[in-house]
Amino acid sequence: MITCPWCGTNYAEHRPSCKNCGGSLPLPQELPSTPPQEATPARPISVPPPAPRAVPRNYTWRILFTDGWAIVGGIFAFIGSIFAFVGIGLTLGIVTAFVGLPFAGLGLLFFASGGALLIWRYGQAQATVEVLREGEATLGEIVEIYQNYQVQVNGRYPWTLAYRYQVGEREYAGKVTTLTRPDLRQQPGVAAYVLYARDNPQQSTIYPHPYGYHSV
Repeated sequence: MITCPWCGTNYAEHRPSCKNCGGSLPLPQELPSTPPQEATPARPISVPPPAPRAVPRNYTWRILFTDGWAIVGGIFAFIGSIFAFVGIGLTLGIVTAFVGLPFAGLGLLFFASGGALLIWRYGQAQATVEVLREGEATLGEIVEIYQNYQVQVNGRYPWTLAYRYQVGEREYAGKVTTLTRPDLRQQPGVAAYVLYARDNPQQSTIYPHPYGYHSV
């Protein structure tokens, strides 16, 4: 595993520069081989139970409240509502109507954009919950982990876990985000179970889900 010395992002394979901060990455170093008797035993992989699985009722909102795009959509909608409210108030005044109309138009644009983002991400969160509840399980692999420094939630930068898996003859890839630093069971090169939708294998998530859901 390669770690960026500038921002701490982890990569499974070497690359010239970090995709988050742009800093150069060091060349991989040869590690001394570990004798078999001293090798650290692998951690057991959490096997998902058969469907249908019990998922908390509020899990869709739990995903939504920690989703970067949903947060951006909420900010846009909030700013848009303020602009629209002020703009409509100014428009009602005959003297300030020429100032109020642009304010109202800009506010409605922001509000519509933010609302569309929220609706889109809510649908994605619902699809993820459905996969956790009814999805088929297959063994995949985590290929990359990095932090998104463009979005900050409660003072923390979300982590993104990229993974790949195979259904039939075709290979798929997916990503999930989490505000919690991934543990040793969620590192590049480590096997992980993937749940996917039967009718749409591209709709997937890893198990246990990094937001904290773990059915037993």
